Amino acid sequence: MDAYLNKITGGSLALLLLVATCLGGYSSLLSHRLELARQQVAEQKKTLAQQTGLITTLRADDARNRAMIAEQQRREQQLRQQGENYQRKYQDAIKNDDCARRAAPGAVLDILRGTGIGNSGAARSTAS
Repeated sequence: MDAYLNKITGGSLALLLLVATCLGGYSSLLSHRLELARQQVAEQKKTLAQQTGLITTLRADDARNRAMIAEQQRREQQLRQQGENYQRKYQDAIKNDDCARRAAPGAVLDILRGTGIGNSGAARSTAS
């Protein structure tokens, strides 16, 4: 019976050694995976920080762009109002003027339109 108990004890010890070896290997595998997961988390935190910085920069750019657009719209509105005021003043100034009712000569209209700039010398020589 002692021989049988020695075999069982020896087998149990071998089995325990095998289980301990397997558990050690599994523990090593889990430790390796944990280290990889920690590295991945560190990389993701770095990427997240970069993206957060980029988002902050984009938001600041967006705010600046919106401010510039608002300023541009304000200036355009101011120019429109100024143009309307000048137009009203011009209409008031010429409403009783006989000269303003007459059509301007074609050469003068071309100069005012900017199409007669190159021909202005020719127009002067024919007018002389």
